[in-house]
Amino acid sequence: MTYLERLIEHSPWWTKPEWARDDRSLKNVRSSNFSFRHLSRKLRCPENLPPGSVSIIRGPRQVGKTTELKLLVEDLLSAGIPPRNIAYYPCDDIIHFRELMDMIKTFAEDVRLQGGCGYLMLDEITAVKDWTRAVKSLVDAGALGNIYLLLTGSSAVEIKRGYERMPGRRGHGFDLAFLPMSFADFCRAFNLILPRVAFTDILTDESSFRMYEVEIVSNKNKLDEILKNYIHWGGFPMVVADLIRSGSVTKQTMEVYRSVLLSEFEKQRRKVSLILSLMRKLYTVLGNPVSYNSLTQDTGCRSNAVVQDYLEIFNAAFLGFVLPCIDLVHRRPYPKREKKFYAIDPIIWKVVAGGAGLSSVHEAILAEHAVGIHLVRPMADKWADLGSLEGLYYFRSRKGNEVDFVHFITPNRQPFGVEVKYQSRISGWDEQSIAKGIGQGVLVTRDSFKWNKICHIPLPAFLLLES
Repeated sequence: MTYLERLIEHSPWWTKPEWARDDRSLKNVRSSNFSFRHLSRKLRCPENLPPGSVSIIRGPRQVGKTTELKLLVEDLLSAGIPPRNIAYYPCDDIIHFRELMDMIKTFAEDVRLQGGCGYLMLDEITAVKDWTRAVKSLVDAGALGNIYLLLTGSSAVEIKRGYERMPGRRGHGFDLAFLPMSFADFCRAFNLILPRVAFTDILTDESSFRMYEVEIVSNKNKLDEILKNYIHWGGFPMVVADLIRSGSVTKQTMEVYRSVLLSEFEKQRRKVSLILSLMRKLYTVLGNPVSYNSLTQDTGCRSNAVVQDYLEIFNAAFLGFVLPCIDLVHRRPYPKREKKFYAIDPIIWKVVAGGAGLSSVHEAILAEHAVGIHLVRPMADKWADLGSLEGLYYFRSRKGNEVDFVHFITPNRQPFGVEVKYQSRISGWDEQSIAKGIGQGVLVTRDSFKWNKICHIPLPAFLLLES
């Protein structure tokens, strides 16, 4: 089969105007009964996708990258782009970078003959070893001057290694990380749409805080019902579709996300039994700081280096993140102190616990995880860029005062603390932990509102705030 024939096979809109009716990704979208887009309206417009640019999208597998590409094809066609000027190709069956180069050249030449600009979407580009050699060579040769190239991949490390070898060759391309649905998106999927409110607005203006309180309280029953599903099941699109359809998650969906977890380690030639053993150890200490040394015990890991290696893959595949303890004086993490570990979505812990006889995670711990994931969202693109998360920490003083999360995303770039008290009764000590250690912050509670230097905000209200 020629390269052109292969492109036509995966770009059916070239020959079939009704292609969307039979596309598997788009059929799944239609059957899911909810609408969700990762790309903003701005980034779906041809004028914001300039030729000669290389954009990169990263994120965990099954988060909706392929579906978003197919929806973008629909957007471009609706904007009047000729069908043959848009192509999609999954890179799983491309073995050598020269094959990739020939594929891209074939499309670029076809676009040149057609006239206008071309839009080429290459899915899971990291499946091709040395893929950057193909892209870099074609950019340097001027062969992509009329092509907008959009690449996706699930590994931040593999993609980062690639574009580090392409300095100055990406034009006006963007970098994005796709994460599972936020709580706001989850609410919209269940037909609850609330006003968008900025995090800083309610912390700096009591009238905004009180207006927001009224909005949340008036929707309390519906929010509480939706929140329970969200903190237990998370926001991967396939999981959300199951919940909307039947109120539960199917065994088939659970198997898909088990594959999502394990395949990343299989690709890196790591032992599946070892990652499951390590993750199950983490499952028993969720929410607590733990050392690499303690994680070697009863997991089969021979050394701290092995534990760190597996957790770095976990992080680079956007499956989870590590929180170091922050040294507030020097604004840097303590290198040798214990760390806290979080999954990017609770479905990961469901997979880890499945078949192992582990008891269910306490709801208060799930609430803390939901807050951590929410705080990570504004840092996701930077996480994808660096290959690891930086900017979110926990705090523990010498006297033992601990604050669950510390970050620096406030306008004055001062440390801001977030303590989650979802189950237990709030005491003055909880406020003192933040006030004495950090100076400012919020207590995330089950249902209490209070506006002051240390605000009290119910969990669903906090998860709906935009940073």
